[in-house]
Amino acid sequence: MKNFKEVMKERSFMRGSLFIVFNAFLLYVLYFIIKNADHVLSVLGNGIGTLLSAFSPLFIGLVFAYLLNPLVTLIDKKLMLKFFFRIPEDPIKAEKRRSLSRFLSVLLTFLVVLAAIAAIIYGFAIMIMGQLVFTNFSSMLDSVTQTFLSYEVDLRQWVAQNLPEGFLSDKLMEAANSIIAWLSDNFSASTAIAAVTGAVGGVVNVAIGAIISIYLMKDKDFFLGLWRKFLHLTLPQRANAAVTESLNEINGVLSQFVRGALLDAVFVAILSSIGLSIAGLDFAVFIGIFAGIANVIPYFGPLLGMIPAFIIGFFTDSFTKGVIAVIVLVIVQQIDSNIIYPKVVGSSTGLHPLAVLLAVSVFGYFGGIVGMLLAVPAAGIIQIFVLKWARKQERRKKPKTDGTEEDETSETDIPKP
Repeated sequence: MKNFKEVMKERSFMRGSLFIVFNAFLLYVLYFIIKNADHVLSVLGNGIGTLLSAFSPLFIGLVFAYLLNPLVTLIDKKLMLKFFFRIPEDPIKAEKRRSLSRFLSVLLTFLVVLAAIAAIIYGFAIMIMGQLVFTNFSSMLDSVTQTFLSYEVDLRQWVAQNLPEGFLSDKLMEAANSIIAWLSDNFSASTAIAAVTGAVGGVVNVAIGAIISIYLMKDKDFFLGLWRKFLHLTLPQRANAAVTESLNEINGVLSQFVRGALLDAVFVAILSSIGLSIAGLDFAVFIGIFAGIANVIPYFGPLLGMIPAFIIGFFTDSFTKGVIAVIVLVIVQQIDSNIIYPKVVGSSTGLHPLAVLLAVSVFGYFGGIVGMLLAVPAAGIIQIFVLKWARKQERRKKPKTDGTEEDETSETDIPKP
């Protein structure tokens, strides 16, 4: 017993024992994970999905704040502080005045964005149904009904003149049977309740996210200070500097991409408006603006922009005018996709036009429409880290003048893309 106590007093024996026990436990955990990989991955995926769903309003708020903050800053500096608010000399009063100015700028930004969305929806409705009357609900409903009845008459006349007799009825019957079969297989009370609940939940998340974004933009300096303090407390000084620098460069790529995408949308809107005006299409300018906005969505966006052009051309003139409008937009899209988009968006992120085309193709293949939307900024971010790695390798292989190698962790700066 005495010998056992003396052995236990030896620290090397204790450390060796703990090392063996820890490794045995670690091997058992790895064996359990590998043996039950499907179940573990399923539980892990469900847990991550639950966390993402729970914090989805925060993510939505962060996206809103990031996209709208430049407009808020512009309104605050160029409008509020210049014409409506004078900053007093007292520091306390000056801080309160700046906070009030920032808050009003945030509210004005949301009003401008909501007004723009409402104007687009209203203009789109006018293009299809003509002048809307909002005197009361019944008159507006009658106007909508009469509009669709007139479209039905025009469609029947076009079918009677251009399609064989009975062709449309057979196709409609086939489509109706397909829809009924799909509804019988997929529709039930539970799926309807789930769909309604999901839609309501999505609207609530967006509303909460908008409120969160208001607080984030109003108290931007406060939250940025908290973030810097968090990095300072959790990371060493060198790692803190590297993380901060990388985040600043990523922010630069994303902000430049947003500006480039908006500038590309402006070019498409101008070219589409000019082309449709030359073709003699009604509401050419508004349809051109809509095509420019829809062009932000790769591949699917241009098709979305062609739909109202064809509808207006078909119902206000003829089928030929609708086809001409679509051809005009196709030509504009070819000019944009091969000349404007690679130059404007690619140069704003520091990417070569060929890299932009390859990024959209590869990300679209793996991620669909969402992958296409994220392709260019993701490629720009990847380029940042590739250039950092290349610079680091160059510094490691390039000796100093005194024969010693340069510190590989210093000089993390790289040229801005």
